[in-house]
Amino acid sequence: MKAIILASGIGKRLRPLTNDKPKSLVKINERTILEYQLDILSDCNIESVIITTGPFEYQVKNLVNDRYPDLTIDFVNNPKYDSTNYIYSLWLTKGFIDEDIILVHGDLIFPADLLKKMIDVKENVVLVNRTVRPPEKDFKAVIENDRVIKIGVDFFGKNTFFCLPLYKFSRKDFLIWMNEIEKEINNSNLNIYAEDAFNKISNEIILKPLYFINEFCMEIDTMEDLDTVKKLIK
Repeated sequence: MKAIILASGIGKRLRPLTNDKPKSLVKINERTILEYQLDILSDCNIESVIITTGPFEYQVKNLVNDRYPDLTIDFVNNPKYDSTNYIYSLWLTKGFIDEDIILVHGDLIFPADLLKKMIDVKENVVLVNRTVRPPEKDFKAVIENDRVIKIGVDFFGKNTFFCLPLYKFSRKDFLIWMNEIEKEINNSNLNIYAEDAFNKISNEIILKPLYFINEFCMEIDTMEDLDTVKKLIK
């Protein structure tokens, strides 16, 4: 199994911390966001990782090569990081998809226990929490018959639940998603979400919700998010 970390964003809402470093290298107490993710992936015996990069790519490469010499890392730079959404970064990794995939956004903090659960199930899965109110500006999953049929920011109402961007896909099904992403890229739709492409072919891929309740899992988008995570981890 191989992991993809989408870490090519600018991190505007974390400025001034991201004025001179990528968002993935913002520190949570003693470790960077990227180190937390790589440590957990390594703890779960995932030793092959694709990291998409944007600004300050050399900083990411230097840290990873220095601290994780035993991991097999492929760096994929998005030269259009300042004018595209992560759908373009994800598409650039297509040539490296030769195993089943763990896909995680580069600003997500998650526990090893959740990732282990994800790895242990046979199906394609994404993290879903049914116990919290779906946030207005974050991802939600629309679930019917125990199957995720839509993922996006603008879904509300019945059978819509809080969803976090940590996925597991078989290689075969991930490439189906990738092929749909490629259609969007060829149509110059570079600023939509990758999930918008998934929604068009969700009938072709069985994606199950992996429910969690008490485990701490959170995206770091703002300074307030960063402060919250620092306190909880400390």
